[in-house]
Amino acid sequence: MTETIVLGKGLLRSADAPLEWNAGVAIEEGAIVELGANEDLIQRHPACDVLDAHGLVLCPGFVNAHMHAYGVLAHGIPIRDVPGGFDGFLKGFWWPRVEDRLDHRMIGAAFELACIESIRAGVTTFCDVLEAPWVADGSLSVEAEIAERAGIRVILCVEASERHGSAVGERALAENERFVKNVSPHPLIDGMQCIHTSFTCSEDFVRRAKESADRTGCGIHLHLSESSYEPAEALRRYGIRPTPWYDGIGFLDGSVLASQVVDVDAEEIDCLARRGVRVVHMPLSNCEVGGGIAPVPDMIERGLRPGLGSDGYLNDPFDVMRGAFLLHKANCRDSSVMPSRTVWSMATSWGAAAAGHPELGVLAPGHPADLIGIDPVTDTPVTTENVLDQFLLYRRGAHVQLSMVAGRTLLLGDELITMDEGSVRKRVRQEAERLWGATND
Repeated sequence: MTETIVLGKGLLRSADAPLEWNAGVAIEEGAIVELGANEDLIQRHPACDVLDAHGLVLCPGFVNAHMHAYGVLAHGIPIRDVPGGFDGFLKGFWWPRVEDRLDHRMIGAAFELACIESIRAGVTTFCDVLEAPWVADGSLSVEAEIAERAGIRVILCVEASERHGSAVGERALAENERFVKNVSPHPLIDGMQCIHTSFTCSEDFVRRAKESADRTGCGIHLHLSESSYEPAEALRRYGIRPTPWYDGIGFLDGSVLASQVVDVDAEEIDCLARRGVRVVHMPLSNCEVGGGIAPVPDMIERGLRPGLGSDGYLNDPFDVMRGAFLLHKANCRDSSVMPSRTVWSMATSWGAAAAGHPELGVLAPGHPADLIGIDPVTDTPVTTENVLDQFLLYRRGAHVQLSMVAGRTLLLGDELITMDEGSVRKRVRQEAERLWGATND
């Protein structure tokens, strides 16, 4: 018997589907079994529990395909005496004053807030990359326990590099492999292998990381050409750009999730598409670090289907979508690029595929019941023709009034069901003050 029917004011099955008025979803055992008109669902499932969301448009949950949950601790942190440029920011500030100072208490508090902010804003799945080289051991278990309690779907990894030596990097690789083996199979939590970049990892190290991912059957993440710094370093060290370097050592295939992908040329884009590499775009954080604007329209034209990520910077998915919608129009001087349907796909089905979950990002029978409800009351009418533009441009995370993962309600109205938001925000402030104090040593 169907357990629950959710009755909506409207239903948007995917970015490519038309808006259906007065329609909803029937859910059994965490999966969608039927979609259609509210009246029909009520008639066919008379004994079901009913969740009345008549004021909301039901949509697939958003996927944040690249997140650094710990990043919230650095929001507003004073930046003093930092060299210019992307590499100056990393080496003079971010690595020594943030990543290298993290401990499990800080990581846990920040991750709790990431879960809360995601649920409230309509993100039902996120891929988190933890960059904490000195406390890699056990850190993913800290995050997994919180994610399980929150009820959100996550993909977790800790970043490995050799910037503190190969032994520290090997510990991170081992943590990822151990976590992947221990967490599987879990209905909501996955792990993956992860390296940093070609300028913090040797060829030998990169090969061992890929062998680990292949051995455990998981994906592998890396940051790829977030700015002009990595291509310049690769040319200096190896005489070729990063993408052909990775390809030349047999690294690139469909198990790879490449984030950022800002400074890539046409040949690199073609290579990524040819190898089936999954990519994720961070329009806002790429601006914040001065990395540049990724050639996303060219990627799409060449067959790539990028997801969207917040990078732990501005985590409201509506902000991120607006960034992707607007930045490329200005950069290309063409208002027709990156239409709302494309950007909405990036935030849902494309992002789900990038994160390794192609079954997510659409509402269809047999698919997990990961869905959200958005308040559609805007100053001007929402219609079948304009719904994606209206929502993308004029809604925010605060307009999400329902969030469900695998059929479990995590947010209803303004009520967060699974987490104590007040105590979490208090802990985050305490841990941020502790981190900020440490940076003044």
